[in-house]
Amino acid sequence: MSLVAAGLVLGCALKHPIKSVKQATGHPPTLVLQVNLAADANGNSVVPFDVVLMRDKSMQKAISQMDAATWFGSKGRCNYRGGPKVKVEFHSWEFVPGQTYRLDIVAETGTRAVLGFANYSNTGDHRVSFVTSGSQFVDLGDDGVHILKNVPVPNSSQAPAQEMQKVCPDD
Repeated sequence: MSLVAAGLVLGCALKHPIKSVKQATGHPPTLVLQVNLAADANGNSVVPFDVVLMRDKSMQKAISQMDAATWFGSKGRCNYRGGPKVKVEFHSWEFVPGQTYRLDIVAETGTRAVLGFANYSNTGDHRVSFVTSGSQFVDLGDDGVHILKNVPVPNSSQAPAQEMQKVCPDD
């Protein structure tokens, strides 16, 4: 193959990558979230926050129709646990208002959708939809959770937030 042809092939691969370098080397895609909390978020109270990864169309439909109160309630998140073939996976944190956190979430192959739920004391959906890989910025404001369109400069030196280990009564 000539250098020109090789350059064209390489150029096409760079313009239209099928997988990221990490994916091509066997690493699943990662979703990185920078979560900023307003000083008065949730009435200046801790905000429980879950990220939910779904690999099943029917589960995606059911969960995407829930509001945060339902997700955090008795008919929500603790009913969506399972073994290695689980089709729904969730990760939980509790955030302090006025702080910024970084979340690194591995989205296994086949992840169809990723949602975030923030457990606010006021009524509302308090649900957002994320991309399945890449970076996004989340604002937990005084009135609820929002994806930011105009993003601040990320703090790449910030350590990831510690995930809660026991969130269900039988954990």
